[in-house]
Amino acid sequence: MSGGLRSAVYPLLNLALPLVLTGLVQSSVYFFETLFLAKLGTDVMAAGALVGWVFGTFMVIIFGTLSSISVLVSHRHGAQDEEGIRHVMRDGIILSLLLLVPSLILLWNLPAILVKTGQSAEVVRYAQSYLRILIWGAPPNFLMIALLELIIGIGRSKDIAIFNMMLPLFSILLSYVFIFGHLGLPPLGIIGAGWGLASASWLTAVLLVIYALTSKRYKKYLLGVLDFHPPFYLLELAKTGLPMGLMYSIEVGFFLALTLMMGMMGTDFLAANQIVMQFSGVIFSVIFSLAQAVTVRMGHLIGANNPDAANAASRSGLALSLIFMSIIAIVYWTAPGFLVGMDFDVHHEKNAAIFHLAKQFFAVCAIFQIVEGTRISLFGSLRALRDTHFTLLVSIISYWGIALPVGYLLAWHVHLQGRGLWWGMVTGALIAMIVLYCRLRSKMYRLILSQQEHTNAC
Repeated sequence: MSGGLRSAVYPLLNLALPLVLTGLVQSSVYFFETLFLAKLGTDVMAAGALVGWVFGTFMVIIFGTLSSISVLVSHRHGAQDEEGIRHVMRDGIILSLLLLVPSLILLWNLPAILVKTGQSAEVVRYAQSYLRILIWGAPPNFLMIALLELIIGIGRSKDIAIFNMMLPLFSILLSYVFIFGHLGLPPLGIIGAGWGLASASWLTAVLLVIYALTSKRYKKYLLGVLDFHPPFYLLELAKTGLPMGLMYSIEVGFFLALTLMMGMMGTDFLAANQIVMQFSGVIFSVIFSLAQAVTVRMGHLIGANNPDAANAASRSGLALSLIFMSIIAIVYWTAPGFLVGMDFDVHHEKNAAIFHLAKQFFAVCAIFQIVEGTRISLFGSLRALRDTHFTLLVSIISYWGIALPVGYLLAWHVHLQGRGLWWGMVTGALIAMIVLYCRLRSKMYRLILSQQEHTNAC
């Protein structure tokens, strides 16, 4: 490995590996929740899928919006502006509180909307009982995101790993205890999943707040939370974060729409799609973590006026994403039986339809993940350049203007059914990937040229 490549890849991996590890552990909650609920029956698993995507969609919106904290913090950290970081954190916490109340109201009333989407009445009944408990874990999650974004922006990804692993481990353990009834508790079924996740969120949030307020490294950045003197960054945080939150909501919301359409085709389609998304969610956690590492690394380098190194970090992240997703695609193509067998007995006749559908979905999902992984990496680079409005527009067009109508035509008019929806996603993601690549190259060229002109002028 050449010295230039080594200097670009190693710092990126130093940031990315702890984030990837924690992303894998976090996504394992979704994986194990599906595994646990599958033991309770197809209807319960389908309800878990609906709640997972509904609640996940809202949390991703919040995560995307509040990730503006790490973007602003990373730039100020690169410029060694500690006072600026304190004010960013003050306004970041205020923003998280402003987002909390409307989110709780919407989540509480969502089961009524699910009824109108053609879902099974029994599935919606299970989903409502699960969601009404789960939403009480939203307040601590909002606060945790704000605090963790501070740590990410500073570049202390190893500290992130500790708390990001606590939450999933607590969630899996408590969910197992509440769902199946252990330690002297009665089995609560799907409601137990809600209690497990909500309890784990509160426990982890309390530990994180205590650590942040007692740590010399982070305490100094939180001292300004009650200081309401200028400068104020609330508008800048919202301006940077809302497009990212909307972009994430558009994308995750599309997967929610996909889940609802699969449910309209039947419970077997919904269950098979959930199996594929169960694994896909784990894999995409790696790419999202890598993209976030690219954002932070580029933010540090741009803040230090080193656009050439930032460009090298962007290219390194793109290459790592492509290599990883290609390996995963090979697994999807060659071992679908093993993957489906983790949830259902593939040799049992009653599961034959689910197994057949899941194999079809895995085959197309392999192609989708290669393209989508590349797109997410490109988004991470553009986010470091604060180019969030353009990426929002691209997401709207590619998912809702291309993927959804193409998927609908292929599913219902070409009669590809569930596969058609997946091919629609491949089409939309491919077009978005090409557009974002061209945008990034143009933005980086102008940034490097501007820096060269500034250097020559000096």
